[in-house]
Amino acid sequence: MIEYLSEAEVIGIINQRLLDAGFSAKASFYSDTQRENTITRECIFKVAVSLTNSESIVNSMHDIGYDTDRGISYKGSQVEPTKEGEIRYLFFTALINPER
Repeated sequence: MIEYLSEAEVIGIINQRLLDAGFSAKASFYSDTQRENTITRECIFKVAVSLTNSESIVNSMHDIGYDTDRGISYKGSQVEPTKEGEIRYLFFTALINPER
């Protein structure tokens, strides 16, 4: 599995893939975890999209692991209500190793 040098590198790859698929949504960092005595952390990234027509975005992004040699994986989504309507968050994971 590929490890990336920075969160910005992963965000750039996800954003480019969204752009290539014709979507203007942008990825952002969400959270991370790190096991004891390691330098690699698992980071979660999210992309917020309108619930309307969001399935087409998921269908364009679900196989990102294939294109990145399992470096970035689509982990699912979650729908939440907002004042403007429902929003869907897509989640991706990647490993970050700043000493790679």
